[in-house]
Amino acid sequence: MGAPFATSHSCARCGAQTAGIAVGGLCPNCTRSVELRASRLGRWVALGSTALLAAYLSFALRAVVPAWRGTGRAIAAAAVVAWCLLTYRIVKRIGIEWLK
Repeated sequence: MGAPFATSHSCARCGAQTAGIAVGGLCPNCTRSVELRASRLGRWVALGSTALLAAYLSFALRAVVPAWRGTGRAIAAAAVVAWCLLTYRIVKRIGIEWLK
């Protein structure tokens, strides 16, 4: 439960009186809604930018000497996975702050 001196403030988004949130904070329902929207935004931006990066790398790897193509593909695959994960996390965090 809450602390004995917990005060009730209204949610900055929906206006519902909620105990235990800071002034200007969000209620649990609004927090969940913002996180879902930010996740969706992060997922689409990450997928789109990752597809562009993968296309660029596939064209750039054509110029690599055949002896090094296997290594180049492995490094490109690792870069694409890292790009996707980092982009998702960054855009999701920015989305959470922006959508509040």
